[in-house]
Amino acid sequence: MGQLLLKALRSGLWGLLIGPLAAVLIVFGAMILDPACGPGDSGGCAMGLVTVPVTVALPSFGLFFLGGLAHGLWQRRPADAIRRLRNWGRED
Repeated sequence: MGQLLLKALRSGLWGLLIGPLAAVLIVFGAMILDPACGPGDSGGCAMGLVTVPVTVALPSFGLFFLGGLAHGLWQRRPADAIRRLRNWGRED
């Protein structure tokens, strides 16, 4: 069980890296495409570069952790359960 949690934690750490990185790329794209961002802007558009990755960090960690945990639990299920699921509703 410890190995399962370690793999889920590793997945969560990947999410902690990937989520904010994707958020920064999305904010960059929004800054480039939004005509209100640019010269004469009060700096609100640039504040998104700081706030969005911080806001996305914990949810992305949680999603990747739960995804890794679900994947690990799915791999550990007994082979007999797979056979029963495949034959569900069929007569033997």
